[in-house]
Amino acid sequence: MTLSPIKEGLPSELTSQLMSQESVYYFSFIAFEGGCGSSKSRQNYWISVTNKRVLYKTKIVENNTTVEKDGILPLEKISFVEVSEGQKTSGCSSVKMFELRISTSGGTVIIPMPTKEKGFEVRKVYSEIIENMGKES
Repeated sequence: MTLSPIKEGLPSELTSQLMSQESVYYFSFIAFEGGCGSSKSRQNYWISVTNKRVLYKTKIVENNTTVEKDGILPLEKISFVEVSEGQKTSGCSSVKMFELRISTSGGTVIIPMPTKEKGFEVRKVYSEIIENMGKES
C-alpha cells in the first residue's frame, strides 16, 4: 500500500497544530456516547498520524475519573504500538473495549478505539511511515 497525504477534510483543530513539512497520512474520528439512560449526545475525538508525529484528542478514565487528553507523540520517541481488547462497563452492561497502546520513552499512552480494526489501521500506517523513513536515510 502506498501512503498518500490527506489534504482535505481535516478539522482546523488538527491543521492548526501541523508543522511545516508535516503531512497527515491517517486521520479518524473516535466517537464516544453517554451511558445507560443518558441523553448526552456523541462527542467526537480523533487520532492522526503524520510523517513526524501521532496527534490525538481523546477521553480516557484515569483513577476512576474521566479526563480529556490532547497530545502529541513524536515518531522517533515511539518504541511500539499495540492493539488490545478487553471488557468494560458501559452504562448498564459490559461491552468489549479496544485500545491502542503507544509506548514512548515517557511511558505508555492508551487511546480508546471504537473498533479493533481502527487500531490496526493506525498501527499499519505508523509501521509504513517508519519503514519509509528507514529507506530515505
